Amino acid sequence: MKFRNWIYFISLWLFISSLFAEEPTKTPLFQDGKGYYSYKKPLDISLPKDNKVLITYFYQYGCEVCLNGDDYLKQYASRHSDKVVLERVAAFSENKYGITVSLNALFSELGKPELSEKYLFDSSYQNDRLITNDEAIAKWLHKNQISLDAVEQTRKKENYPKRISQNYELIKRYSPPVIPMAVLNGKYILTKSTLYNDDYTYAVLDFLVDKLQKEQQGVTK
Repeated sequence: MKFRNWIYFISLWLFISSLFAEEPTKTPLFQDGKGYYSYKKPLDISLPKDNKVLITYFYQYGCEVCLNGDDYLKQYASRHSDKVVLERVAAFSENKYGITVSLNALFSELGKPELSEKYLFDSSYQNDRLITNDEAIAKWLHKNQISLDAVEQTRKKENYPKRISQNYELIKRYSPPVIPMAVLNGKYILTKSTLYNDDYTYAVLDFLVDKLQKEQQGVTK
């Protein structure tokens, strides 16, 4: 079975479909800040209640800095659960055949979403073996109790392409020009130039979370 083949065709089909849907979101323009960027026009998205800040994180497999950023953001969200909500989004990359989006949907559909984090970890140190090598991908799935039959049955289910489509809608809405990328409340952006270091990431997050909460309080008063 060629994993990358069906992953590629699913990704291609979704991409072509989007061309005949509504006009795609243009790549956003950014402004520079210290350790972060910002959309010139904030995105119109639903935000958490209780004045919490939404952190939307785009990552892909086979990316070491994505793994680092993922760890830092999860730790930050755990320590500041009263202030932030973390949303992890699998990102599409043409040179990686959309494997992150497709496998992430597979893990979720099989009721094993925790495998997404495991695959991110394992693939980050494999020199793309778990991205481009079908045999390596099959062995990893088997090692984690996912048979080829289960993969075939899952990808035939109606909900599987729906999960992928929903994922693509998020990518389309945010239009991330680089991966990894973390977006706070659809306004402020952190890239690998910040996410490579835990202390730096936490310092910038503290600043932006405080800034956003003050902005939200100002609006509600």
